[in-house]
Amino acid sequence: MRLPRRNNVLRVLLLGGFLYALTVLSYSALRVHSTQSPPAAQLRGGFLDSVRSAFGRRTPGQRQADAHALQVGVIPWGDTAERRLTCIGWRATGDCSPDGPRLPEFDRPCTKTVPHGQSGYCELQDEDTRELFKVARRTCGDAVGKAALFRCLEAPRFANFHVLVQEVVQRALKPEFVLPNVRSDEHETQEGIVMVVYPKMVPSTYATIRVLREMLHCRLPIEIWFLPDEMRKVTASIDPLRQLKANNSIGDIIFREITDPQAIKFATKVYAVYHSAFDRVLFLDSDNAPVRDPSFLFQTPEFVDTGAVFWPDFWHPKHTLFYVGKDSMLWELLNMPFVDMFEQESGQLLIDRRRHAASIELLHFFTFHRPNPFVQLKLVWGDKDLFRLAWLKLGAPFHMIKSPPAVAGKAVNRSFCGMTMVQHDAQGGILFLRRNSHKLTGGRIKNPVDEKFKEIREKTSTDNENKSVLITGMASNYPDAAIWTHVLSFRTTSPLRVSDTDLPR
Repeated sequence: MRLPRRNNVLRVLLLGGFLYALTVLSYSALRVHSTQSPPAAQLRGGFLDSVRSAFGRRTPGQRQADAHALQVGVIPWGDTAERRLTCIGWRATGDCSPDGPRLPEFDRPCTKTVPHGQSGYCELQDEDTRELFKVARRTCGDAVGKAALFRCLEAPRFANFHVLVQEVVQRALKPEFVLPNVRSDEHETQEGIVMVVYPKMVPSTYATIRVLREMLHCRLPIEIWFLPDEMRKVTASIDPLRQLKANNSIGDIIFREITDPQAIKFATKVYAVYHSAFDRVLFLDSDNAPVRDPSFLFQTPEFVDTGAVFWPDFWHPKHTLFYVGKDSMLWELLNMPFVDMFEQESGQLLIDRRRHAASIELLHFFTFHRPNPFVQLKLVWGDKDLFRLAWLKLGAPFHMIKSPPAVAGKAVNRSFCGMTMVQHDAQGGILFLRRNSHKLTGGRIKNPVDEKFKEIREKTSTDNENKSVLITGMASNYPDAAIWTHVLSFRTTSPLRVSDTDLPR
């Protein structure tokens, strides 16, 4: 009579153990879902659903949170009134969507950092209307840069950023608004090249200007912008450029000081474009060398029609290092729909400052506003995409060059090493070579990269054909090695998505 009772006890223990194990497993799955991005994306459609099925239904607390979420709205699209908002807290959700089922067990107070890869939203309340809003809505994808620390405490400022943007736009669109240094006579315009230099980039700037003047015979005047304190830290660092100006007989070279203490790093580029004395500017990064006289760009149909020509980067929303994808909080910040296009590479920019004064004013705001959400949330990389975002926000016309960038570099023993970004003109011809991976030094020293290539070549060459491969710039007294022997580019017959036909006007 006792044996059946013992069997019943064992069954109860086994059932209890199974339920305990299932509870621990489901909790672990939810923890992974809330803290890690790639596993969360994998879990959202499969394992979590099976866990819910095993339990049969959601908990009372989850159902209550779901019901409350239905009472929380979204700030109306295009709302331009600043709201007095108070943070209630972070609201975690499932299914990798801010509109997914609520997971209240992973909610966080306003002062706590939201884990990367957790979907949800900040719940805010309007102090005047008592309405509840979902702000900073996130999927489990790359909503912000991985190095960014986001708390819902900053969400009220995030929610009102687009209102500040609208104020800037309204001011800049007034007929009387003009940028600094723009000529009053619309029929008198000046075109020129704008560059920014700092001590380390003097050799590159020097080389680019000599190429423009002596090899390409470009007569466009050149503005060289610099931070005085930065240049003074390296004795006589700017002297080679001043000597170049003294010996220059083709076109003018003007030195301009950057006086805004906030204009550092990437912000110097925006400052230079904003304050340039040229009405139409071709901005060139100091490590960017044209292969043809770029003066013709100002007469191209693409520039005449739009007043702005931009160039694409390697990256696009489905393959990006900089989190400018569909899941980014960038689009909510700017109160604009996601734009599916190649990211921008800002090593060269062609802009009519008079025609695009409002866009440049908005660009200036994006760059110098403090506190800066683009920087805090790592929503963009430097100035790289701020130009196109300012134009897109205003619906201002621009032409994005359709040819994707190519790569220039060396071929050594049938291996290609790309060290330079290649940009094209509107017809697909090579126009700019930007040394974004291998800078000029100007020093008469052996180049360690080329020495390594030379060593590998000598060890692996087995026939006369391989031994005859020429790698230039090996002499120990050569200032900088030549690093361009081959170009790797997309096939011209490949379908492209770098088109501006669908961009807003």
